[in-house]
Amino acid sequence: MGAFASVRGARIGGEKGVEAALAQVDRQAATGHQQWVKEQRQQACAKLLDAHSAAEDTLKRAAVAIRRGEEFPVAERDAFRGQVSAMQSCTSQLALWGPEAVVVLAQVLRAATADAAQALKLAEHGAGYGAAEREARWLDWLERSEHVTEVRTQFLDRAGEVLRDPNQPVV
Repeated sequence: MGAFASVRGARIGGEKGVEAALAQVDRQAATGHQQWVKEQRQQACAKLLDAHSAAEDTLKRAAVAIRRGEEFPVAERDAFRGQVSAMQSCTSQLALWGPEAVVVLAQVLRAATADAAQALKLAEHGAGYGAAEREARWLDWLERSEHVTEVRTQFLDRAGEVLRDPNQPVV
């Protein structure tokens, strides 16, 4: 009977050891997955900010030219379209990794940037109008440009909170 109890005890102890090892593997896998998702978020945010910075620089160069009465160069327009497309791609990537608040701000940033470009285009075409209309269009561009800056700041703040928070949920 003593031998049976010893064998039974060893079996139960072995099962508990296996359960503990499996639980540890599950925790390690979950931790590894969380780290991977956080890295994906970080990369998508960084790429979005790079694309936005490039788009913003393009618009600012165009604004200087337009204010001098020149046209928005075709090459710059093409570059801007590519930059906004890159922003859209990054926003789509963020949609995969979340969280929703960051995704929404990324979408707003892309849309606000495109909206500012549209206002700049209207300012460019305002040359055929009177001084008051030209100035109104220019002021609209400036307001939309400031809005883009505000949205970028909101995105940076929220994305920074998410990326710095070690307890940020992955789901």
